[in-house]
Amino acid sequence: MPSISPESIFDFVTLEDVRISPDGRYAAFVRVTVDKANNRYKRNIWLKELNGDAPAFPATNGGKDSAPRWRPDGSWLTFLSGREGPPAVYALPMRGGEAQVIATHPNGIQSYVWSPDGTRLAFSAGMRADERAREDAPPPAAEDKPADPKADRFDPRVLTRLPYRTGTTYLEDRFQHLYVVQVPAALGDAPATARRVTDGERSFEAPQWSADGHSLLSATSRDPESGNLFLFIDAVRIPVDGEGRSCDVLTTAGTTYHGAVQSPDGRWIALLARPEENAMFRTYRVVVMPAEGGAPRQLVHAFTGEAGDLRWAADSAAVLAQCESGGATNVFRLGLAGGGAVPVTRGTHEIKAFDVSAEGQVAYIASTETDPAVLYDVAADGTVRALYAPNAALVAEGIGQIEAFRYNSDGFLIDGWLLKPADFDPTRQYPLIVNIHGGPHVMWGAATQSLWIEIQAMAAAGYVVFFCNPRGSGGYGEASQGSIRGAWGDGPMRDVLRGVDLVVARGFIDPRRLCVTGGSYGGYLTAWIISHDRRFAAACAQRGVYNLISFRGTTDIPFFSDAEMGASPWEDIAAVWEQSPLRHALNIETPLLLEHSEQDFRVSIEQAEELFVTLKERRKVVELIRWPREGHELSRAGEPRHRVERIRRIIDWFNRYAPAPERP
Repeated sequence: MPSISPESIFDFVTLEDVRISPDGRYAAFVRVTVDKANNRYKRNIWLKELNGDAPAFPATNGGKDSAPRWRPDGSWLTFLSGREGPPAVYALPMRGGEAQVIATHPNGIQSYVWSPDGTRLAFSAGMRADERAREDAPPPAAEDKPADPKADRFDPRVLTRLPYRTGTTYLEDRFQHLYVVQVPAALGDAPATARRVTDGERSFEAPQWSADGHSLLSATSRDPESGNLFLFIDAVRIPVDGEGRSCDVLTTAGTTYHGAVQSPDGRWIALLARPEENAMFRTYRVVVMPAEGGAPRQLVHAFTGEAGDLRWAADSAAVLAQCESGGATNVFRLGLAGGGAVPVTRGTHEIKAFDVSAEGQVAYIASTETDPAVLYDVAADGTVRALYAPNAALVAEGIGQIEAFRYNSDGFLIDGWLLKPADFDPTRQYPLIVNIHGGPHVMWGAATQSLWIEIQAMAAAGYVVFFCNPRGSGGYGEASQGSIRGAWGDGPMRDVLRGVDLVVARGFIDPRRLCVTGGSYGGYLTAWIISHDRRFAAACAQRGVYNLISFRGTTDIPFFSDAEMGASPWEDIAAVWEQSPLRHALNIETPLLLEHSEQDFRVSIEQAEELFVTLKERRKVVELIRWPREGHELSRAGEPRHRVERIRRIIDWFNRYAPAPERP
């Protein structure tokens, strides 16, 4: 009996957000499980000794706990929890006792960070203009009854900004603002009133304290009216000791900045930077600038990966960064004095989170080829240990094995992977499922967590699975990413189909039983391929873009389409239409399953509706699955039952037209 099935989503554990205690003794992390009966996820904080053999153990059991952070003196482990209402910061004394609330906000706290001296917290929370005005106004007289701020506010809903919706919700005109609050002297004391230190109709990135504790570092848009979620963002410094709400801009136009964090010695600020010219085809680089001001300089120029999630070494001599490259994610050390990007971790894994101790020990959470969630550590001498593997028993029952290979397509070196069933027999013939990633500028690899259970369930159902990083994928440099501007279809299609040809040529694939699927841009490319090539017996296009003209006005990222296509529809409607799969839909003969979420505000469901109606009117074989309550993240973070049902329906569709062989 195969060990992995769509229902395995109910059983597997994932891990998030690891943080090392100040004394280097513990790693705190979030353990995520599925509450099958209530169709939801449970998040609790767990602890694992870094240098001991004791098993990991739970620190909380609220089920809605996240963002573990240590007070600088190590006396409290704090976390966000929505166990009693909007998310608040709780503190758990390390000497024993119950968790107590130490910071609250009526709209819920989104992110928070400790001040260097451990006496204050900075946090972010969403606020509308009217809420900020009430917050700043004198308290009403006792006999006055404040009006209900929610009464009829969205009946009707009046839109005045872009974007006006994202994820699965409307933004309600709220912007993320920053607060500072004094922590209680003792747990159990009432939380103090937080003071807002930012203002205006713009959002601020999660805060970081300056090394001296007198200001916050953050980032905010220099052009909020643009509606652009990705660009025109400056690093800022916000003084917190006075009563004002000033904001000192640290960077200049032409580059977008994120993730500012100051070195322990206070001399430097490290940031993630991306040039704004042709930005969709550029990667984030690691830069540093003097804390007192000055031009940022890039630390490593030759590295082709996408950098993210910065940490300073304790001696302020280097920045540690999580970087994607060539189908893997690893941690690199980037020295201020040069020396290139020195790998701290090595492997084909996908690192999801990491932290570094004062002694240089690194703890990280990774998805591997054989397990989607493991906690590791790397000692200062480079020794790697697996500290906690909650899925060990599940994967020990038998999983398919992944084979990596590389091939040439039009001069591009393409990384591909082949997953075979656990009981694979090279003398038999198998059906093939081709799985295509979204983005298009993202990257898959042998250990991609969001793909792990899905492809293992396909292999367990009797299919061989092929996936690759066609041109345009992230992790291969800016030339590759920029090669598909205005040409999303033909080049990447050739890359995928050449990989299929190589796999079929091995002899164990039945060329009459080929299937193809993908989500988002992968849904686009699935539809593009079957409108230009008829080798596939069945296809499933998920949450895809099929009409780039209508997509432009319904997505929360309209600027993205213009950049990718090289023109907006009103500038060159013929070129944009030519790159739309809907333009070529009448060529589709492959039985097509469309699946789309009804609250997908990244790629609206009208994209699937247009393609479904076009094909159905012409009596083509097509079905459309509409997922209620879900958005663009259904496959990764949707309701557990929906995620299970989604994989099951895809496999059932392929079994209808390209059945897997019965096992002997």
